Amino acid sequence: MASNFTVLYNQPKEGEYFDMDYYINTHMPIVNKQWGPIGLKSWQVIQGGPDAPFSGGVLMTWEKPQDAANALTAEESKPVFADVPNFTNLKPILLPSTILSTWEK
Repeated sequence: MASNFTVLYNQPKEGEYFDMDYYINTHMPIVNKQWGPIGLKSWQVIQGGPDAPFSGGVLMTWEKPQDAANALTAEESKPVFADVPNFTNLKPILLPSTILSTWEK
């Protein structure tokens, strides 16, 4: 059964930053390269509106729930995590979940 792993970043306060352009154009290609071979199926970068409690993040879909859990400690993750300071100094909010049902048009 597939799973989602959502990563959200709060709205930056004074002294904090989140660079969405870098996140999309540089960080997510690193994610593709490192995590695609270990079970990442797809991702969607999201941006919160002006009243949302988060500035942005990503919804990642994994082959199996254990793939997402394994990615947190896998050797392949080192470049992903090492790149984080290049786009933010915010602490991520991590939301793992199992997909029980889906619909697409």
